[in-house]
Amino acid sequence: MDPLPIKSEAFTLDDDIDEKWAVRAKTIVNEPGDKEEIKAKVEELRLKLKEKYPDSADIFTDKYIIKYLRSANWDVVDAMDMFVTSVQQFKDFLPFITAGTPSQLQEVWNKKLVWISPKRDQFGRRVLVLRLGKWNPSDFDAKHLYSATFSLLQMISLEAVTQVAGTVFVADMNGFGFKHLKALGVEELRCLGSFLSGGFPMWFRKLHIVNNPRLFNMLYTILKGFLGPRIKDEVQFHGYTLPTLLEAVPAEVLLKDLGGKSNDADIDISQEALKKNEDRVLKIVEELESLSKQ
Repeated sequence: MDPLPIKSEAFTLDDDIDEKWAVRAKTIVNEPGDKEEIKAKVEELRLKLKEKYPDSADIFTDKYIIKYLRSANWDVVDAMDMFVTSVQQFKDFLPFITAGTPSQLQEVWNKKLVWISPKRDQFGRRVLVLRLGKWNPSDFDAKHLYSATFSLLQMISLEAVTQVAGTVFVADMNGFGFKHLKALGVEELRCLGSFLSGGFPMWFRKLHIVNNPRLFNMLYTILKGFLGPRIKDEVQFHGYTLPTLLEAVPAEVLLKDLGGKSNDADIDISQEALKKNEDRVLKIVEELESLSKQ
């Protein structure tokens, strides 16, 4: 598939894919080209969802259902499994998802630890950057960092193009030390593993880990046990070799400390978009809470 130009793209949550992306969607997520087939699969999944969650039947709109179908390559059974898993994950890891609303997490945003580049990569994927090594656990615990990340991803999960293209993670471990190791327990790692392995309706196409010291490698040994086949083979370690990262991720979406061309102004764009769409994100959380009680 031909690479796409690297350019800024606004966070638009309601637009459907255009004709060019409809063609790409057939290859990337096996999206049917026939409208009647799409309608049939949507209705099939809707019936299954209504049967399992009768008290929430009104939330199962076409767009809501298509998000899950795209994250499961339009396999109705797999989409249903993912939906059930996402509801269970919300129930199991509630403190990591609801530590604060986007507007309540200003302390996290001020540290510029996690953001989504306003520029998509060469495959149209969103790129989320996490500076885990720059996080000071004495400022706030992992739950707040998780909730901030979860909120950003909930926002872009409403983008039709992102539902097809997916998202790439870049985790910068520069500065990772014993204080981080102590702050990230088994429950934190189990939550992350579940999230990446199908507990969230999105394709995580690649997880790039850079500037990782040996200490982090010890932590990853534990995390790996919680990773499923959906992501386990998509993890790439770069160590302190930035050129290999730049071969995979465009410089336009990375900050200069990772050899990129981006700047701090790009960090603020996704955070401002999230605050602008806070009601939409909170609605998703409320719906998951309601579903988890059934």
